[in-house]
Amino acid sequence: MRKTRLKGGSLSGTYLCEGDGIQPFVRKDVSLVHNREYGFQRWYSQLKRMQRFSILFPGVFPDLRTYGMLQDPVHGDMAFFDMEFIPNAVTVQEFLMQTADHARIDRMFAALRQVMARMHSTTIASTAAPMALYIYEEIEQKILACQGNARFSEFYRYPEVVFNGQTVPGLGASLTEFKKLATTCYKHTAETFTHGNLTLENILYQPEQNRIIFIDPYEENIIDSVLAEYSQVYQSCNSKYELYNSAGVTIEENRVSCDIAAAPGLDYFNTIFSDFVRAHHSADDMVIIRLLEISQFARMLPFKMAIDQDKMLFFYALGSHLFHVLREERARKGQA
Repeated sequence: MRKTRLKGGSLSGTYLCEGDGIQPFVRKDVSLVHNREYGFQRWYSQLKRMQRFSILFPGVFPDLRTYGMLQDPVHGDMAFFDMEFIPNAVTVQEFLMQTADHARIDRMFAALRQVMARMHSTTIASTAAPMALYIYEEIEQKILACQGNARFSEFYRYPEVVFNGQTVPGLGASLTEFKKLATTCYKHTAETFTHGNLTLENILYQPEQNRIIFIDPYEENIIDSVLAEYSQVYQSCNSKYELYNSAGVTIEENRVSCDIAAAPGLDYFNTIFSDFVRAHHSADDMVIIRLLEISQFARMLPFKMAIDQDKMLFFYALGSHLFHVLREERARKGQA
């Protein structure tokens, strides 16, 4: 059996397995020993969500074949699950980097809207109370988890950071204001079934079939809201997460910088996605989506600490920059 490493997985490995007369499949494995909290626990949440959603939403996720435990000669005890291989598919991120054709992007987005509508068709009654827990667990605790890292601790102590030449308050210094704004604006409290990590690299697309497939779902969301789901799409198309994540960054004291390539297809998608979201949600909802978009860059910090400390500092600074932009926009409109 031949194994070819694929993209994806902060602390897990994803492989295309083929040859020896077998039908190709994808294996995702993770250490049972190292980085269990951000490795195995996240892998396990993906497994369980895929099991449930393959029944609830057939055809939206790859079929799960089996899962279990194996012994790797290099990495020791590992957990694994095997799933369906989707041929002739690219991630939506890759698709948008390869084309700027508006008609092709419109066609893909129509298919994506249909799949999202299937998942979001169930309404689960909720309240505003979970927002405080979300901020505590997904922002404050994620930042705290990095405080033992000497590089992050030193960077975090700066009251301001410089992101691509612009000086902005550090996110840590802005958390009181962040909480106040979230509490004020969080009014769309209904929850639903969500993917949980709906970045564009976690959406596969088969252009010939115009088919959307979701991969790598995520369980630990606290709030399963369409607003959170949309914020993760924005993480890709508005904040350019994948582009920044694949580019080199420069870190000098409290200054970070990174140059990314132009992406007209991604920019067009951001425009039509934003038009779609604004047409269905209030101004307060849009603020919450922006705040949740910012929070995605805090949530990822412990994962980056384990695999790329430069990106850990960079994404903390990017989150700081995004909150500053939101605050400045509201100030211009005379909003508190």
